Amino acid sequence: MRVIQVGLGFWGADWANVIATSGQTELVALVDISDESLRVVGDAIGLAPEKRFTDFAEAIAATDADAALVVVPPHVHEAIALQALEAGLHVMVEKPFTTTIAGSQRLIDAAERHDRTIMVTQSFRFRRGPRTVKRLIEEGALGTIEQVYGRFFKDPAFTGFRLEMDEPLIVDMSIHHFDYIRGIFGLEPTQVRARSFNPSWSRFAGNASANVQFTTADGAEISYVGSWHARRPHTSWDGTWEIHGTDASLSWDHNTVLLYPHSNVIGETVFRRRALERPGDVLEFPLDPLEREERWGTINEFVTAIAEGRAPETHGGDNIRSLGLVLAAVESTKNDGAPVDFEQFLREGVTS
Repeated sequence: MRVIQVGLGFWGADWANVIATSGQTELVALVDISDESLRVVGDAIGLAPEKRFTDFAEAIAATDADAALVVVPPHVHEAIALQALEAGLHVMVEKPFTTTIAGSQRLIDAAERHDRTIMVTQSFRFRRGPRTVKRLIEEGALGTIEQVYGRFFKDPAFTGFRLEMDEPLIVDMSIHHFDYIRGIFGLEPTQVRARSFNPSWSRFAGNASANVQFTTADGAEISYVGSWHARRPHTSWDGTWEIHGTDASLSWDHNTVLLYPHSNVIGETVFRRRALERPGDVLEFPLDPLEREERWGTINEFVTAIAEGRAPETHGGDNIRSLGLVLAAVESTKNDGAPVDFEQFLREGVTS
């Protein structure tokens, strides 16, 4: 698949290398407003100078591209992705999808109108840890999930726009974890409550710590706490999760997945597929192997889905709900943690 990449910011150089070397894609053009960024990244990956552009329209006209990868700051996602769709290109857009529900819906509608695919690069979904957890849940190992506890603590040395965002943790990072709730744990929240704050040592202008609670229609309760200016000890980027079901509980921490059966312990410890028995009737699961992982897994899903004529796993119509959880949490923070009716919030967001 022939891809134009638009944007060479924080993750741009890494993405350019992935697109150029994935074996499933060919990087046919780079686009950025910075000549220096184009020179540095273009030289690093060996892309000819004539394939570097400061204008997206010129790149489209000069190449026979199939798709665009949008890696510009979030507030520009909608405009660039819409330009690509209207030019007949399939689109991969970095998370978050856009900055509004209405903007995301406009892109979904444009993709349908032009018979193109739009997918959000929720690359964390395509890791061995979450795929192992997803498999166990789908196999019914936990029974019905009723409680989830998630923790995320990191202190990344960011510069640039993240330090100035209103809700940097929730919007730019927790989107991955909220997407896990839906795409990995299989839960669809109907109510969202959130509060955010900063400790004295925070270097972020916006609040970079948060407590968020979700409730599903079936009454499952999900509690999430996170911080991007956390003191040690830190979690993994996936976060640390406890998932409690009617039949078993699951612990997922730093790529260690443990299952704690509540009943039929003999059957579980003797016969559970791929399990390693540990002391205390605890089962450990080696992570499921993946041929292509993280961003390479994202590309594989995008290319394969288009070839097979199906919607990719994180297509726009699905991801608008993950984005919706983020924006509903932000809305709740503005009202001191007041609950937000998620379905109503989505409906109103589409038409706003």
